Amino acid sequence: MKTLALSTLLVFTTQISLGQAAAELAVYPATSRVLWTATKVTGEHSGEVPVQGGVINIGGGRMVGAQMTLDMSKLTCIDVENEGSNAKLVNHLKGPDFFDVENHGTAQFITTSVEPIADAKPGQLNYKVTGDLTIKGVTAPNTFDCLFYMKDGTAHAAASIVFDRTKYGVNYRSGSIFTDLADKAIADDVTVTFDVAGK
Repeated sequence: MKTLALSTLLVFTTQISLGQAAAELAVYPATSRVLWTATKVTGEHSGEVPVQGGVINIGGGRMVGAQMTLDMSKLTCIDVENEGSNAKLVNHLKGPDFFDVENHGTAQFITTSVEPIADAKPGQLNYKVTGDLTIKGVTAPNTFDCLFYMKDGTAHAAASIVFDRTKYGVNYRSGSIFTDLADKAIADDVTVTFDVAGK
């Protein structure tokens, strides 16, 4: 398969007034993980995109925003074992048919709204996050539910988001755009699952 999610992908910048200054906790790339999954008629592929950096903003005891950037130039595929086939797929994903990392080396997400989910139980998704996802220089909104918690002074945020790659000009073998692809079609939707930590 040759589609990615990204990703996440992402730099968020949020300014929210809660009557007190929000603490800005730096995201640790080494302990944060972003996985992508993309499907096609005949199967699926998955991989990782390294976190380049970011922040999680805390105010009044809750998450009020976040900032993260993904390094698209270092995206990987983790399900193709053959070294040559893996390299061919990854190079295609990095090329102009997909994410064009030579010209668009990062993906970014900027939160515009972070709201607690009422009555969320411990361990359940407890925030609704809305923001602007930028891929290949194109920005579009995305909303998803997120799990946020603090542990030993470290902030954790985890979620799965889905984006339509065609909204970002990633049209290669899109079944919704090209109608004669048969089993060569690649799904428009890409899923990005992330688990990031900041302190």
